[in-house]
Amino acid sequence: MDMADRDTRPRSARSRGLRTLQHQTLPAATYFAIDTEVWFRSLIMQAEARQPRDPRWATKDQVHDEAIAWFLEHCAEQPPQPRAARRATDEDLTFWIDSKLMERARRLALRQGIRLSQLLEAALTAYADQHVPEELTAFRRRVQQEAGSLYQARRLQRPGPKGPRG
Repeated sequence: MDMADRDTRPRSARSRGLRTLQHQTLPAATYFAIDTEVWFRSLIMQAEARQPRDPRWATKDQVHDEAIAWFLEHCAEQPPQPRAARRATDEDLTFWIDSKLMERARRLALRQGIRLSQLLEAALTAYADQHVPEELTAFRRRVQQEAGSLYQARRLQRPGPKGPRG
Protein backbone atom coordinates (compact mmCIF):
# COMPACT_ATOMS: atom_id res chain seq x y z
CA MET A 1 0.00 0.00 0.00
CA ASP A 2 1.43 3.35 -0.96
CA MET A 3 1.00 6.63 0.90
CA ALA A 4 -1.87 7.78 -1.35
CA ASP A 5 -3.94 4.70 -0.47
CA ARG A 6 -3.24 5.18 3.21
CA ASP A 7 -4.43 8.79 3.11
CA THR A 8 -7.74 7.99 1.38
CA ARG A 9 -8.71 5.12 3.66
CA PRO A 10 -11.41 6.06 6.17
CA ARG A 11 -10.12 6.34 9.71
CA SER A 12 -11.62 4.06 12.33
CA ALA A 13 -13.98 5.33 15.00
CA ARG A 14 -11.26 4.65 17.56
CA SER A 15 -8.67 6.73 15.75
CA ARG A 16 -11.16 9.58 15.33
CA GLY A 17 -11.80 9.67 19.09
CA LEU A 18 -15.36 8.37 18.82
CA ARG A 19 -14.62 5.46 21.13
CA THR A 20 -13.16 5.47 24.63
CA LEU A 21 -11.05 2.71 26.15
CA GLN A 22 -12.44 1.53 29.48
CA HIS A 23 -10.90 -0.86 32.00
CA GLN A 24 -13.47 -2.56 34.17
CA THR A 25 -13.66 -5.25 36.84
CA LEU A 26 -16.76 -7.44 36.66
CA PRO A 27 -18.20 -10.38 38.56
CA ALA A 28 -17.18 -13.59 36.78
CA ALA A 29 -20.81 -14.44 35.94
CA THR A 30 -21.34 -11.07 34.23
CA TYR A 31 -18.09 -11.37 32.31
CA PHE A 32 -19.02 -14.88 31.15
CA ALA A 33 -22.56 -13.86 30.19
CA ILE A 34 -21.41 -10.88 28.10
CA ASP A 35 -18.72 -13.01 26.46
CA THR A 36 -21.35 -15.69 25.79
CA GLU A 37 -23.57 -13.16 24.02
CA VAL A 38 -20.67 -12.24 21.72
CA TRP A 39 -19.89 -15.95 21.16
CA PHE A 40 -23.52 -16.71 20.35
CA ARG A 41 -23.78 -13.80 17.93
CA SER A 42 -20.68 -14.97 16.08
CA LEU A 43 -22.30 -18.40 15.66
CA ILE A 44 -25.46 -16.75 14.33
CA MET A 45 -23.39 -14.69 11.88
CA GLN A 46 -21.79 -17.85 10.51
CA ALA A 47 -25.17 -19.57 10.20
CA GLU A 48 -26.66 -16.60 8.35
CA ALA A 49 -23.97 -16.48 5.68
CA ARG A 50 -26.54 -15.89 2.91
CA GLN A 51 -28.18 -12.95 4.65
CA PRO A 52 -25.32 -11.44 6.61
CA ARG A 53 -25.91 -8.88 9.32
CA ASP A 54 -23.68 -5.93 9.93
CA PRO A 55 -20.44 -7.65 11.05
CA ARG A 56 -20.17 -5.27 14.00
CA TRP A 57 -23.30 -6.90 15.49
CA ALA A 58 -21.16 -9.81 16.73
CA THR A 59 -18.41 -7.78 18.36
CA LYS A 60 -17.66 -7.05 21.99
CA ASP A 61 -17.76 -3.34 21.22
CA GLN A 62 -21.32 -3.65 19.94
CA VAL A 63 -22.55 -5.71 22.89
CA HIS A 64 -20.97 -3.33 25.40
CA ASP A 65 -22.48 -0.33 23.62
CA GLU A 66 -25.90 -2.01 23.57
CA ALA A 67 -25.65 -2.88 27.25
CA ILE A 68 -24.72 0.64 28.35
CA ALA A 69 -27.32 2.26 26.05
CA TRP A 70 -30.03 -0.13 27.30
CA PHE A 71 -29.14 0.60 30.92
CA LEU A 72 -29.13 4.37 30.39
CA GLU A 73 -32.52 4.11 28.71
CA HIS A 74 -34.28 1.67 31.07
CA CYS A 75 -32.52 1.59 34.43
CA ALA A 76 -30.92 4.99 34.92
CA GLU A 77 -33.36 6.10 37.62
CA GLN A 78 -32.34 3.29 39.97
CA PRO A 79 -28.87 3.92 41.40
CA PRO A 80 -26.90 0.68 41.59
CA GLN A 81 -26.35 -0.86 44.98
CA PRO A 82 -22.70 -0.80 46.01
CA ARG A 83 -21.26 -4.29 46.07
CA ALA A 84 -18.64 -5.83 48.24
CA ALA A 85 -14.99 -5.22 47.56
CA ARG A 86 -13.32 -6.99 44.67
CA ARG A 87 -13.58 -10.77 44.88
CA ALA A 88 -10.93 -13.25 43.82
CA THR A 89 -13.30 -14.53 41.11
CA ASP A 90 -13.80 -11.10 39.51
CA GLU A 91 -12.56 -10.66 35.95
CA ASP A 92 -10.74 -7.69 34.48
CA LEU A 93 -11.95 -6.48 31.12
CA THR A 94 -10.76 -3.74 28.82
CA PHE A 95 -13.09 -2.64 26.06
CA TRP A 96 -13.90 0.22 23.74
CA ILE A 97 -17.18 2.07 24.21
CA ASP A 98 -18.88 4.78 22.20
CA SER A 99 -17.57 8.09 23.58
CA LYS A 100 -21.02 9.68 23.66
CA LEU A 101 -22.39 6.77 25.71
CA MET A 102 -19.42 7.05 28.03
CA GLU A 103 -20.08 10.74 28.56
CA ARG A 104 -23.75 10.05 29.35
CA ALA A 105 -22.68 7.35 31.81
CA ARG A 106 -20.20 9.74 33.45
CA ARG A 107 -22.89 12.39 33.91
CA LEU A 108 -25.30 9.84 35.40
CA ALA A 109 -22.65 8.49 37.79
CA LEU A 110 -21.89 12.03 38.91
CA ARG A 111 -25.60 12.79 39.47
CA GLN A 112 -26.02 9.58 41.47
CA GLY A 113 -22.84 10.14 43.47
CA ILE A 114 -21.19 6.89 42.46
CA ARG A 115 -18.01 5.93 40.63
CA LEU A 116 -18.25 5.40 36.88
CA SER A 117 -16.95 1.86 37.31
CA GLN A 118 -19.88 1.07 39.64
CA LEU A 119 -22.34 2.35 37.08
CA LEU A 120 -20.75 0.39 34.24
CA GLU A 121 -20.66 -2.79 36.32
CA ALA A 122 -24.33 -2.33 37.18
CA ALA A 123 -25.15 -1.68 33.52
CA LEU A 124 -23.34 -4.76 32.21
CA THR A 125 -24.71 -6.97 35.00
CA ALA A 126 -28.30 -5.77 34.51
CA TYR A 127 -27.99 -6.26 30.74
CA ALA A 128 -26.61 -9.78 31.19
CA ASP A 129 -29.36 -10.65 33.67
CA GLN A 130 -32.06 -9.33 31.34
CA HIS A 131 -30.74 -10.35 27.90
CA VAL A 132 -28.52 -13.42 28.29
CA PRO A 133 -30.63 -16.36 29.44
CA GLU A 134 -29.12 -18.99 31.72
CA GLU A 135 -29.91 -21.58 29.04
CA LEU A 136 -27.47 -19.84 26.73
CA THR A 137 -24.61 -19.76 29.24
CA ALA A 138 -25.33 -23.40 30.16
CA PHE A 139 -25.26 -24.31 26.45
CA ARG A 140 -21.90 -22.61 26.03
CA ARG A 141 -20.48 -24.46 29.04
CA ARG A 142 -21.68 -27.79 27.57
CA VAL A 143 -20.09 -26.96 24.21
CA GLN A 144 -16.83 -26.04 25.92
CA GLN A 145 -16.83 -29.27 27.94
CA GLU A 146 -17.61 -31.37 24.87
CA ALA A 147 -14.90 -29.61 22.88
CA GLY A 148 -12.42 -30.28 25.69
CA SER A 149 -13.40 -33.96 25.76
CA LEU A 150 -13.08 -34.30 21.97
CA TYR A 151 -9.70 -32.60 22.02
CA GLN A 152 -8.44 -34.78 24.87
CA ALA A 153 -9.64 -37.96 23.11
CA ARG A 154 -7.93 -36.88 19.90
CA ARG A 155 -4.67 -36.23 21.73
CA LEU A 156 -4.80 -39.68 23.34
CA GLN A 157 -5.43 -41.43 19.99
CA ARG A 158 -2.65 -39.69 18.10
CA PRO A 159 0.71 -41.39 18.17
CA GLY A 160 3.62 -39.31 19.35
CA PRO A 161 6.05 -37.67 16.95
CA LYS A 162 8.29 -40.10 15.13
CA GLY A 163 11.96 -39.62 15.65
CA PRO A 164 14.76 -40.52 13.24
CA ARG A 165 14.65 -44.18 14.40
CA GLY A 166 10.80 -44.36 14.30
